[in-house]
Amino acid sequence: MRRPLGSGARLSALAVASTLAAVSSFLVVCPRAEAAPIQANAAAIAAAGKPDRARDEATAKARKAALEQAISSVEIPTDPAAVAQVLARAEAWTAAYRVLEVTTGADHVEVSVEVEIDLPRLRKRIAVVAASQRPSGFRFGKLQVSGCTGIDEAALTGPLRAYGIVADGGDATLSLTIACKDRGAVANTHVRAAAVEITAKTTGAVELELGFTGRGFAEDIEVATGIALDRAVGELADELAVVARGELELRVEQPWPAARVASLERSLREAVIGVDAVELAGISADGTAILRVGGRIDAKQLGRALQDLSFPGFALVGLRVDGAHALRVRMQ
Repeated sequence: MRRPLGSGARLSALAVASTLAAVSSFLVVCPRAEAAPIQANAAAIAAAGKPDRARDEATAKARKAALEQAISSVEIPTDPAAVAQVLARAEAWTAAYRVLEVTTGADHVEVSVEVEIDLPRLRKRIAVVAASQRPSGFRFGKLQVSGCTGIDEAALTGPLRAYGIVADGGDATLSLTIACKDRGAVANTHVRAAAVEITAKTTGAVELELGFTGRGFAEDIEVATGIALDRAVGELADELAVVARGELELRVEQPWPAARVASLERSLREAVIGVDAVELAGISADGTAILRVGGRIDAKQLGRALQDLSFPGFALVGLRVDGAHALRVRMQ
């Protein structure tokens, strides 16, 4: 849940975060608040007696067209191979969509859709990175599924490959346990709620265990489950991407004024042994600043170093673990 930023946008982004925090008590922040709605349309030839097939084909084309629009909006250099991989799994990136209009002609069907696409994750997935920074990914191990229909290894590893998490040459193995639950009808609506719980375990060069829950809503329970699965997989991909890069994240609450964040970055680079690079990776939906820390240091060492540092005019409080490779603190 983060919006990667260029250096020119750092100060203004933090100023915006400060403003948002001032009114956060009046807002309900949802975990995917940075997904952007994109509209697109497409048409398909309707064979005699098969309008539903033409509608499905047009819908798939429109979803892919929306993804192409999202890719074209990314303002940083992109990796053509990564773009091709994302487009090859367009359904994984456009799972949250709704049909706005269907127009039926004499020999064709045209569909207009609105798609929620996670632009920060897309931007990170297709950005050009140096060869030394490329994640090796994880080999896929075992999959255990309960309460789910239509979810098999191919259906799951496809999206994970699209996110750059699963790779044949990885030096660690990823195994998943998935449980799908029908939460029933949502009161006073026509939709049903679904929840998908994913437990991920890695062995080999990286050993950890993570758990995520995704929720989805739709008139059809299978569609709701698909949306919930996509969200859970997206959360999993975010966390595993940090692990695969061998980087840490420092999540800083109340990161204002911006000069304090710059002071924190400078101190980490200059005073902490093992830290080679620190960059502001983004601002989360709740205003938290995300600092990406690279180097030969683990989360425990970084936590000890933060406790030993002092800063002019502010302090870091509430240090705690916030994920397999992340720490969270609050500026005070």
